Formats: sequence, structure tokens, C-alpha cells
Amino acid sequence: MKTLENFDLPQQLEGFRENLIPSLKPSSLIIPYNTTTSLTASKFAGYPYLPKNQLHPKDSDGNYMYLLAQINFSESTFPATFPNQGLLQIFISKNLCTPEHQVVELLWQQDYKIRYYPTLLPESDLIHDFSYLETLNTFPIENEKGILFIPNVEPVSATDYRVERYFKKPLSQYGIINDDERTLEDIYFERYLGADHKIGGYPYFIEYDLRENSEFLQSYDTLLLQIVTNDEHGINYGDTGVLKFFINQEKLMNLDFSNVYFHAEQY
Repeated sequence: MKTLENFDLPQQLEGFRENLIPSLKPSSLIIPYNTTTSLTASKFAGYPYLPKNQLHPKDSDGNYMYLLAQINFSESTFPATFPNQGLLQIFISKNLCTPEHQVVELLWQQDYKIRYYPTLLPESDLIHDFSYLETLNTFPIENEKGILFIPNVEPVSATDYRVERYFKKPLSQYGIINDDERTLEDIYFERYLGADHKIGGYPYFIEYDLRENSEFLQSYDTLLLQIVTNDEHGINYGDTGVLKFFINQEKLMNLDFSNVYFHAEQY
């Protein structure tokens, strides 16, 4: 695991080490793999943990939503602001699976739903029959996947609006810093694009971070979950896109998931 002491930088960026160390954030990188999981396991897609006394979430059209991701926080170690136990779920509507626009932003949980269970019930108290769910061929994740978590520390990503806080001027103004005529911007985008499946850390934006010019959106300062298109993993949103969910750090620490900012984009 990278730390402040051993955080490695490309040789071309060594001169900016002192700039970047204050930006370092912990994250949990996510590695998906094909398997059939239990109802309480961390997963992408598949069937959710659903107590018999709970209703399956529905979207704004009254249709059942589908499990995008389920995180069992007792299975690994996550950044300190995240829970160390309980189960987080993110459901999305089929309406979000075939995007018509390059960018989709949502704040009201009508076509996506976040649920958090601080404690888990025994299997006998859970729903096991999900035959009421239709097969959805347009879902971003082609089949159920188990997920592994890798603790990580990362500097501010190249497209996060905060990147310019850690440099004396915009990356594009530094010019060539390498013998092969690559600029600082070229090298930083190559190394720290942030385009990973992850919890915590910094996000990846295809165009730009819409939070930059909105004090309101800047309150969503913590990356709750990011899922990126990856053909090897059988994951594809729209035209090579990315799904992101943001939350305010204080609300996260209070286990309040009622206010989550959804941002999705594609090329």
C-alpha cells in the first residue's frame, strides 16, 4: 500500500512531490471477477440482500430497479470516513442503462436508490426468490461479479476540479518537461487519470468536473463509488462511460445516505 513515506511518482514528476503529498487520499480499488455470490456478499449486479419486511425499490415509472453494487464493509478495510460494518447497496433504473445524453446528473433518488443496513439479518429472514425481475440486456454489468478490494493512496486526479490547488498554475501551462517532448499535462493524465473502479479517492471525468463552478455541488466532496467501462470486466455504460456517486463526508460519517449526487457520462 502506498503511504506518505513511500508514495512513488514518475521520475518526471518528482519535482512536484511536495505539491502532491497534501492531496493524497485513501481509496479502495475494486477488482471484479465472475462468480455467484451470497446475498450478503460484496458484488456488482446479481441479487441483493433484501429483508422480507422490505420492498424492492422501484423507479419513477413504478418498475423494479436493479442492483448495481453491494458493499459489505465487514469484508475489507476501507478509508476511515467509511463504515467498518454494515451493507451499502446502490440500485439503478433501467432508464439509466441506455443514456441519450453525454452527461446525466441526478440528486433525487427516483431512478437510483441508496440503501444502508447497519446490521444484517439471518438468511431465513431474507427474500430468495427474485423471479419477478425481468432480464435486462442493457444493464452496464453483463453478469453478477464478486469484488475484491485493494487499499490504495492516490494524489488528486487529473480531472478533479481541485487539481489546480496543488500546482502553481494550470497543468496545461507548464509546457514540455520530458526529453520525449511530453508536457506535464500529458504525463499527469497518463499516470493519474483516476479511471478505476473504486471507493473513495478521486474521480475520473471524461469532460470536466461540474462541481468546479458550483458551491452546492462541492459539498459532495467524497466519492462513494465509481464504476468505469472495462471490456475485460464485462462492464460498459453507454459509449465507454463512467458511473459516479458522490456524498458529503460528514453525512457519510453519520451513515446518512439520503443525499447522494449521481453523475454519469459517456463519450
